[in-house]
Amino acid sequence: MTSAGAAGLLTRVSDRGLTSRGVSRVVAAAGALAALLFLRAVILDPRGVLPLFDLTAYQVGGQRVLGGVSLYDSPLLGATRGVFEFVYPPFAALLFVPLAPLHGAVFIAVAVLVGVGLLAGVVWLSLIGLGLIRPGRPGGVPVSLGLGLTGLLLWCEPILETVAFGQINLLVLVLVLADVLRPDSARSKGVLIGLAAGIKLTPLFFVLYLLVTRRFRAAVVASGAFLATALVGAVVLPGDSRTFWAGAFADPSRVGVPEHPGNQSLRGLIARACGLGTGEQLLWFASAALVAVVGLWLAAHFASAGRELPAAVVCGVTATAVSPFSWVHHWVWFAPLLILLLDRALCQRTAAAWLAWTGVAVLGAHGFFTLFGLLPAPLDAPVGNLPAAAYQHGYVVLTAVLVAVLARRALSGVRPRF
Repeated sequence: MTSAGAAGLLTRVSDRGLTSRGVSRVVAAAGALAALLFLRAVILDPRGVLPLFDLTAYQVGGQRVLGGVSLYDSPLLGATRGVFEFVYPPFAALLFVPLAPLHGAVFIAVAVLVGVGLLAGVVWLSLIGLGLIRPGRPGGVPVSLGLGLTGLLLWCEPILETVAFGQINLLVLVLVLADVLRPDSARSKGVLIGLAAGIKLTPLFFVLYLLVTRRFRAAVVASGAFLATALVGAVVLPGDSRTFWAGAFADPSRVGVPEHPGNQSLRGLIARACGLGTGEQLLWFASAALVAVVGLWLAAHFASAGRELPAAVVCGVTATAVSPFSWVHHWVWFAPLLILLLDRALCQRTAAAWLAWTGVAVLGAHGFFTLFGLLPAPLDAPVGNLPAAAYQHGYVVLTAVLVAVLARRALSGVRPRF
C-alpha cells in the first residue's frame, strides 16, 4: 500500500468515522452515563469496587526501598510464596516510593485520578493514531468524544481490573503507544519504550518491532534507555538488582503456575487444555514462536503502509499472548483495539466490520456481563477440557483468530485494513 493510499484511508476515516457529529454525541452521552455508574459504584462501596491490591503492594515496595528491606526475599503482602511477590525490576520500585506515605481517601483518590487520567491518555493517543487529532493543529474531534470513550472503556474488563487493582498497565501502555506514534525523525524515539521496559519487561517485545521495521536507531535508543533504568536500579538498590537479574525475573513461581485459571496467555491455554509436561512445554515454545513471528510480520506490514496504530495494537496483543503469564488486566491493549475497530465499523458499515467490533466488545466487557448474570462466568474446569479452556482463555483465542484473519488477508494481497 502506498503512502497516498494510506493517506486516503485516513481521509475516509475523518469523513465517516468517529468524527461524525451524531456518533460523537451518542458516544459522549453513553460515556457520561458509564462514568456516572462507575462513580456511583465507587461512592457506595469504595473498597469493594477499588480493592487496590496491587497498588497497595507497590506501596509496600516503595516503603521497603525507604526502609532498606529486600524487595524479593518475601511477599509484599501476606506470607504465601507466589502471591503478591515483587515481580518488577528494581527501577520500578523507585517509582513507587511516592506512594509510601499515602493512606485512606487520599490513596484512593490518587489511584482513581491517575488511572482514569492514563485511560484518557490512551484514548487521546488512539485518536491521534487514527489521524483524527493532529497535535499543534486546530480542529479535530470534540473533547466530549474523547471523554465519552474514556467513560465507556472504564467498563472494559482489563481496564476495570487495572483501575480497581491499581495496576501499572495503563502507564506502560501510554509510554509505549506514545513512542510508537512518534515520527521516525525524532532522535529520542525509543526512550519511552525503554523506560516502559525498565518498569515492566514485556515492552521489550517492541524493541523487536523496531528492528523488524528497520528503525535501528530507535531500537538502539530503546535498548540504551532500558539499560539506563537497570543501571539506576543497580546503583540505588545493588542487592535487589543482583537478585532480580540473577534469576528472579525468570522464576515462574513468583507469579503463579502456568495452569492457573487466571493465566490469560497462550501458555495458560495450552496448560489448561493439555496438562503439564515436556510435550506441553514444547508445544508452548513452538506456538508462542509462531504467533510472535506472525504478529511481528503483521505489525511490520501495517507499519509499511503508515498504519502505526494497528501495528502497535497487533504488537501489543501478541506480546501479551506469548508472555508466560498474563492476567486479564494485562490485556489493556483492548482499549485502542476497540477504538480502532469501532472507527473501522463506522467507516466501512459492513456486517463483518460490526461483527469484529461486537465480538471484541463483548469479550472486553465479559466481566460486566457476568456481574449481572448475562454470560456464564469462566469456571475452573478440569485440565484437559478443551472447550472450557478456550472459553476461559477468550483473550488468547480472539488474538489467535485476529492474527490468523489478518495474516490471510495480507498473504492474499489485500491491503491492510484494520
